[in-house]
Amino acid sequence: MGELLRRVAALAATSALGIALLAPLGARAGALPAEHVTAVELLDAARLTPRLDADRGDAGRNASAADTLLALTIPLPGERMGPRAALPTPATVAMSAELRAVTTPRPAPSAVTPPAGGGTVTGKATWYCCTAGYRGQAVVALPGALGGRFDPSPSRFVTVCADRCARLPVVDYCGCHWGTAQQKVADLSPEAWAAVTDRSRGLGVVTVTIHLAG
Repeated sequence: MGELLRRVAALAATSALGIALLAPLGARAGALPAEHVTAVELLDAARLTPRLDADRGDAGRNASAADTLLALTIPLPGERMGPRAALPTPATVAMSAELRAVTTPRPAPSAVTPPAGGGTVTGKATWYCCTAGYRGQAVVALPGALGGRFDPSPSRFVTVCADRCARLPVVDYCGCHWGTAQQKVADLSPEAWAAVTDRSRGLGVVTVTIHLAG
């Protein structure tokens, strides 16, 4: 019996010593790092009032960081929202639209009458911009079949009649779709068009009779 009591006492003493040695380790193991939180702390954080009025600089960043549960290990710079420099105002120029009527000069038609003899051809005529050296003059370009060619010193004249007649120098050549259904008999400069008709060039085409003898 005495031996049994001695064994029980020795076992109790050993257990007490073991518990005393393990207690500090348990205390250290139960301590969580500062960045770990409990469920209660998370619930408390969820009830925080958000800082909707925080500015966007360092002060606002720090205030927002204080509401978080994780410590910042890397400093984050605040967003700088200072006033912007005023941009230079570009210079302005006043502009206004002005419409002017341009009158195309034409020779007097009363002195020109169709020649009595010589061949004639009737067909469609269109207008063209100009021939080198004759810009602003009343001239005509004819198909090659009617003797049209570029002539820097015109030696040939024809009489072109529409609403009236005008004697015009032949200074150029035009393909004029000769030999096709779209065939034309002449291309008139803007001044030549105005010399034989008052119709708008916007029509594009006018019927003319050309007296080839001039």
